[in-house]
Amino acid sequence: MKPIKRLLNESEIVAILGDPELTVEGLEFNSQRIQKGWCFVAIKGFRRDGIEFVREAVANGANSVISIHPPPADLRDITWIQVKNDRRALSQMASLFYDNPSRRMKVIGVTGTNGKTTTVSLISSILNREAKTASIGTLGMDFAERHLKVLLTTPEAVELFRFMAESEQEGCRNLVMEVSSASLSMFRVEDIEFSQGVFTSFSGDHLDFHQTMENYFEAKLSLFRKLAVNSWAVINIDDASGPAIVRELNCKYVSYGFSPTADVRPLKFDFSLYGIKAQLQTPRGKIDIESPLVGRFNLFNIMATVASSLVNGVSPANIVAGLKDFRQVRGRMEIVHSGDFHVIVDFAHTDDALANLLGTIRNLAGRGRMILVFGAGGDRDKSKRPRMGRVAATGADYLFLTSDNPRGEAPETILEEIRSGIPAGFDAFEIEADRERAIGKALHRARSGDFVVLAGKGHEDYQILKSGTIRFSDAEVVRKLLGGGNA
Repeated sequence: MKPIKRLLNESEIVAILGDPELTVEGLEFNSQRIQKGWCFVAIKGFRRDGIEFVREAVANGANSVISIHPPPADLRDITWIQVKNDRRALSQMASLFYDNPSRRMKVIGVTGTNGKTTTVSLISSILNREAKTASIGTLGMDFAERHLKVLLTTPEAVELFRFMAESEQEGCRNLVMEVSSASLSMFRVEDIEFSQGVFTSFSGDHLDFHQTMENYFEAKLSLFRKLAVNSWAVINIDDASGPAIVRELNCKYVSYGFSPTADVRPLKFDFSLYGIKAQLQTPRGKIDIESPLVGRFNLFNIMATVASSLVNGVSPANIVAGLKDFRQVRGRMEIVHSGDFHVIVDFAHTDDALANLLGTIRNLAGRGRMILVFGAGGDRDKSKRPRMGRVAATGADYLFLTSDNPRGEAPETILEEIRSGIPAGFDAFEIEADRERAIGKALHRARSGDFVVLAGKGHEDYQILKSGTIRFSDAEVVRKLLGGGNA
């Protein structure tokens, strides 16, 4: 229980109505989850304003409300604090309510357009060999035997700090988390004290939210501007944005990449369908590594992991063992069928990620053809759709353009925007809005030695349509159509 006023920075407070010393037993931004004696933080969202749900929160037991709005006339008998920024207030309150757990844990934030999920999984797996480590990201929030599903890559602040506090109580000393650009822009991680920031890559995405590439980059950069002098940054120096981030750092940093100037770089390497073997030059000397992960982009993820682990004091022996034992990340370059032909499921949903995926498979496919099934999300960045069409036509032999969470948009509109980027003269494609039928057609077309690539949804087990959300898994569909049953 905490007095409500002491959970807020006074500079954020506009006005207080009621008892500022009122104690609260919990925080929540979802009115349906409010319990007796809790504080409801009424966040103004993109579609709905939390002020609309205040009465429901009060009916469920809320004894106080935080909002950017003054209280309605019929709610002046409840403690109400009006603030300048509701999301910043939620972050402040969550951190203080849960006793600032990020000050006692090593928190590693991984940001970038692509590579976050695999890098977080790799780092947390290796750190777990030396100390209990929790993780947060697209695949969920995990520590010990506990797994929580998430709706957002980086959840809202109160969920983050609650999870952090619970994992600390279970003995976790480290937290490795994906940090999305939206979470940085919307103050979800504002009060997390990061001991390390990892930069994976930067390319076009999320312009529906950020509007411009400059805004998108500024959001990513803000994580590294947050790092204290004694913190570490781990930077992909091969990425065009890497040097720009380095110039903004006030902390220590280590670089990785294929560049001869990188602190962690490959001296030799070998890629196959069965994994990666490489010798890496590091600040701790040469390290020979093996990994079941596939492709050049995964070697980048591995180098980021090695750099991060070394500055965290992990022994080279544990790094080598952790990389060798690491299992495939679900929905990331995941081989879901091997036989006369291979079927690969991957989360690639930007033009840059798609180019990396197709380039990797092309190097492994030999004479086999590449048959690609992909689409683009509805109500999301439209600018990347023609670019994805162009990249797909350049990298694959045959395309099936299909649905990928069309949400509120007509699938046909999305697919036409993708098609507009396909170069004139390339006619080796079909438009099939039904994703299961598109996968079936791709499997039927495959011959011995071919690779069928299902891109965009990866680990997801749902499809978001205008009519609602249905269960849908690319991997399950493949197994069903090929006679292997559901996953």
